[in-house]
Amino acid sequence: MIQHIARRGLEYGPALLKRAREEPQLQMPTWGAVLLIVTFVASMVAITLIQYTLTDLLPILAMVETPAAAITVSHHDDETASKDEKEGLLETGTTVTLVHQKPITSSIRGTVRHLVAEGGKFARWRGFRYELITAFAMSWVMQLSEAVIPQMLPLRLVFVAALTGAATANLHAAWTHKVISTPSDIRFWSRIPSAKQWKVLALPAAIAAAMPYASLYLAMGFITLFGLDQEARQNNFANYCAGKWASFLGRWVAVIFISVACTLFLCLPAAVTQVRVEASILPEDQDTTVPFDRSFGGKVVSKALGGTGVVSFIDAWKSFNWEARGRLIKLYIKGLMCFAALAFVLIHVLAFEVFAIMGPELGKYLAEAKNQGMMTL
Repeated sequence: MIQHIARRGLEYGPALLKRAREEPQLQMPTWGAVLLIVTFVASMVAITLIQYTLTDLLPILAMVETPAAAITVSHHDDETASKDEKEGLLETGTTVTLVHQKPITSSIRGTVRHLVAEGGKFARWRGFRYELITAFAMSWVMQLSEAVIPQMLPLRLVFVAALTGAATANLHAAWTHKVISTPSDIRFWSRIPSAKQWKVLALPAAIAAAMPYASLYLAMGFITLFGLDQEARQNNFANYCAGKWASFLGRWVAVIFISVACTLFLCLPAAVTQVRVEASILPEDQDTTVPFDRSFGGKVVSKALGGTGVVSFIDAWKSFNWEARGRLIKLYIKGLMCFAALAFVLIHVLAFEVFAIMGPELGKYLAEAKNQGMMTL
């Protein structure tokens, strides 16, 4: 085999070298390459940190926030009140008004300002180290699970993800506790819940980890059911008439709609349930950075009063009302739009740097590559 590979290399080597010499070469100055590398690395760091804030940190806070209500008490002025009004005061007394305050997580800017005021300028990335540890552990456990679970098992990835989520449930809970609690000196290992609490955390964690893969299987199933995979393999689109194109696009729109529905009705409830169950076991001596009803609308009794102190799987989602659900979905949409806008700007910055560094040479290279059939424009 080695001799065969060596002989093939001697036969095709000169031809490949000749072809490489004939192809247009693009020379970039060293300072330009360094500038592009630095810009790219800085862009990746910025995208990662901003993505964490917008799509991880802020949604977790929105999942646990219980909007506070302010009570205002108004008194009538006895000196300016008339005789008839004073007689009415004896019957009505003071006026108590319950005013619902605007939730902190209703806006990205307001939430970030609140976090910075609570924990400083780095609070907008609080829990990032915990998230990295959790992601590394989940990746390691997932690789181990893939090696153990048989390849031919139906819905294999769903079971792999569920096992991974259950195994790392306590680490994910430590991350959630770090995010929602006020700044303190508690170390990472001290935040990890005890082994006894794993029974409470395992089921929500397993379901939350498995739902994205279950949604993927559903979407792929409908793609097969609608025959879209066969049409893509046949690649016979040139012969499609208007009716076939309408049918083809309509089926893809249906798949996209199904995927969005799976996200809203499977993945989102699972993620919210996991975070709220984790928040329910937050030690009572730790305060939260956003208003949080530990009783979950009276469904949970604290351990100090003889209760379990833990919200059930069903009540964790039921206590998350429609106003909070809408607020969370809007927050996700805003975050994704901000993230997409940032990525769009950074891509154009990199493209501008390439054109500024190479100048006319880039245009000549693209023209020669087009003439030699290396690329089509």
